[in-house]
Amino acid sequence: MRSLSNRRRKEIAALSRKKHRDARDEYVVEGIRGVEAALDADAPLVDVVVQDEGQADPVIQSVIERVPSTVPVQVVSDDDMARLSNVATSQGLLAVVRAVRLPPERLTERSTVLALDGVQDPGNVGTLLRTAAWFGIEAVLTGPGTADVYHPKVVRAAMGAHWDVALAQSDALGPVLDAMQQAGFGLYGADLVGTPVAAWQPRQPAVLVVGSEAHGLSAAVLERLHEPVAIPGAARRQGTESLNVAVAAGILMYAWRGPIVAG
Repeated sequence: MRSLSNRRRKEIAALSRKKHRDARDEYVVEGIRGVEAALDADAPLVDVVVQDEGQADPVIQSVIERVPSTVPVQVVSDDDMARLSNVATSQGLLAVVRAVRLPPERLTERSTVLALDGVQDPGNVGTLLRTAAWFGIEAVLTGPGTADVYHPKVVRAAMGAHWDVALAQSDALGPVLDAMQQAGFGLYGADLVGTPVAAWQPRQPAVLVVGSEAHGLSAAVLERLHEPVAIPGAARRQGTESLNVAVAAGILMYAWRGPIVAG
């Protein structure tokens, strides 16, 4: 292991900002479990960084031993790790990973796509990625107004889902959905008014679009849907206007993909 250079330390610290993540096509994965998940998935690691005192930790050492010889493992001081970390209490280990993006025009090569239309909360976006991975969704498409999938909070909430689903991004969902419709995809969207989820029979291949809790689906998406899908709530509710978007999407993905059978 070698000491992290000042130049590289500044580059990694800058990855907390989207413009630098986009410029370098890199993002940070923090913590023992996060780095283990990256190794399990053969994620494209660029660097692994360990806090000086972490070198003596047997758990961290066991993780470091799994790092491919082609990936540099570098040491930083406690103070420098605090500067690099995006959490209140660092576990003393992080990895820099190469961002892999699927061009939107290649989404037609997949059969199940979850699209996020203006989902701004990073925690929700991360949970949506994790849920999509759990139900075997092949790709996630993010549209304008959606939190960056490589935001530190998204990465933490996704719990390794970045390497289980293909990730695509577009500045305009409308043209992408048009292309997918032309390719034979059914276009569905979560809405307060629509086919009850129990009666929903999506065709394959398909796209399911979920929108923000505050504004729902955008007009550009709504006008393109083959069918909106609703999750009926209790008749007596008064203060609760809607479900959390990640919860709603989980219910719809379960209905879409069916029970997951182990093995």
